[in-house]
Amino acid sequence: MKKMLLLGMLVIGGLSYGRDFERRESQELQVVQSVRCENREMLSRERELGEKNQEIYSDFHRELNNMDRGHENR
Repeated sequence: MKKMLLLGMLVIGGLSYGRDFERRESQELQVVQSVRCENREMLSRERELGEKNQEIYSDFHRELNNMDRGHENR
């Protein structure tokens, strides 16, 4: 009788642990996926900002070159 009770407790404990393990595993996977999504969004924002800064930098230097050429022609 004690063996049956012990066996029943072990089975129920094992099933409970397995269910919790699967739930935690799926939650951890969701967290990892959301972090990856955030990283992609941040990288795309950084890339857009870098492209915008590059355009501003190019325009600034183009204007400097034009101003320098105009000064030399006078």
